[in-house]
Amino acid sequence: MKFVKITVDGVVYNLMQLEDGTWVVTNRAPLSAGEYVMTITVVTEAGQEITIDTTDEELLKAVTLLVENGSTESGRRMLDYYPWVIKIILEFQAIIFSEGFEIDFLKSDVRMAVNDAWLLTMGELRIAEWENLLHLTPEADETIEDRRDKIIATLRGKGKLNTALINSIVGAYTNGGTAESYIKDSVLYVKVNPPVGNKSYKFANVENTLKPLVPAHIGLSVSRNYATWGEIKENFASWDAVSKLDNWEELNLWLAPV
Repeated sequence: MKFVKITVDGVVYNLMQLEDGTWVVTNRAPLSAGEYVMTITVVTEAGQEITIDTTDEELLKAVTLLVENGSTESGRRMLDYYPWVIKIILEFQAIIFSEGFEIDFLKSDVRMAVNDAWLLTMGELRIAEWENLLHLTPEADETIEDRRDKIIATLRGKGKLNTALINSIVGAYTNGGTAESYIKDSVLYVKVNPPVGNKSYKFANVENTLKPLVPAHIGLSVSRNYATWGEIKENFASWDAVSKLDNWEELNLWLAPV
């Protein structure tokens, strides 16, 4: 190719060829946001002129320029502080809007820092830091929420193991739910009640958190004091069989046979 140019919104831009054969142009995009159709004109070494535009369906997307709004919330707000005679200067707008982008990035970082300061809202990087500090290893099937719950439960699991501590640990996983606990024949039995608000959680983590706290001479048995939908589906032939129960509370308290 001998020459390449593009036309956008009636303005012609000449492209420059780089050493690797790539043709490029750096220029200001149209001021208004929207889609602009580009016309690409290529002149070959033989002098043949080839025009590519929207009539070429295969290259339709390639010749469409998308210009997004160049301003941000912070940029627009800062620009409003200035008098009209300054606001209309394009170069000044570009400076303010570029600063607006940086301020928005900063706001996002501040928001992230605030979230990371609280256990209930911390992000994945802060979760990984807590896991390293508490010597917790995340499992492949654990969600961010599962890992966050495990950290909270581990932090709560300090002190003498009693009913209050067990409920505190269980509550970390079940959105404030409780458990029935008792010791029989040298085994600590913990029966977890339904989670508040039907919160989804990894049940195995309850036992994994309690196990290091139980004295070596005491066994541990952790079970649900409610049935999962999977267990109900396995033990009832149909919804008609479920409907024969007296009420939803009976279904809620129903336990799968052991």
